[in-house]
Amino acid sequence: MTSPDGITWTARTAAETSDWYSVTYGNSLFVAVSGSGKVMTSPDGIDWTARSAAEANFWGSVTYGNGLFVAVSSNGTNQVMTSPDGITWTSHSAAEANSWYSVTYGNGLFVAVSGNGTNRVMTSPDGITWTPRSAAEANFWTSVTYGNGLFVAVAWGTNRVMTSPDGTTWTARTAAESNQWLSVTYGNGLLW
Repeated sequence: MTSPDGITWTARTAAETSDWYSVTYGNSLFVAVSGSGKVMTSPDGIDWTARSAAEANFWGSVTYGNGLFVAVSSNGTNQVMTSPDGITWTSHSAAEANSWYSVTYGNGLFVAVSGNGTNRVMTSPDGITWTPRSAAEANFWTSVTYGNGLFVAVAWGTNRVMTSPDGTTWTARTAAESNQWLSVTYGNGLLW
């Protein structure tokens, strides 16, 4: 669905029937990924075209940065895929074989978070080679974003927020309530 103002929404037809989990915009193109190993692209958010993913994984998140689309998955052999145009995708190894749920780009760095594993954060300057990082706590990290010079991730667990100025060193923060936080974003000077 699309909206010019976030208030009034219009239903659109997807390129294929699937569980679409994430959409991003970059290089004049919308790119969406699904939990059944599918990708679709659109120049206007209205007309969508099916594309082949690098692998038939559960692709749960996609972002755009530094001229590259990057997606992460919670399963599969190679849990990262990249594309310069949203059409042709290449698979890459994640830093660890975790369930990677979210990826973002900021300050020259791709950052992904996972719900399990020894190191629940990984970073990459190019989307191809990834380095494991320690999360602030061993929580089920579901979403990460970048805004106002800060990476912020949310989860369910003990302290359900963590922040990092560089994507490498993370500090635990107390959430407003002990909810299962599923998504975080930045806009208009606020983290939401």
